[in-house]
Amino acid sequence: MEIMTDKQVRFLTWLITTATDKCTSIEEVHELNREIRKHSDGLIDLAVKEDKEKE
Repeated sequence: MEIMTDKQVRFLTWLITTATDKCTSIEEVHELNREIRKHSDGLIDLAVKEDKEKE
């Protein structure tokens, strides 16, 4: 897995917070999270696995 630059992390943070700011209910936030997870298939699992290996 490639390491992201600070600029990429800042952009993703801005993108996600901008999207969640537009949500009017917690259900909309949950739906947004489901969409993010769906399109990052495998990345979340890989990140969790790497974190556990570091412990």
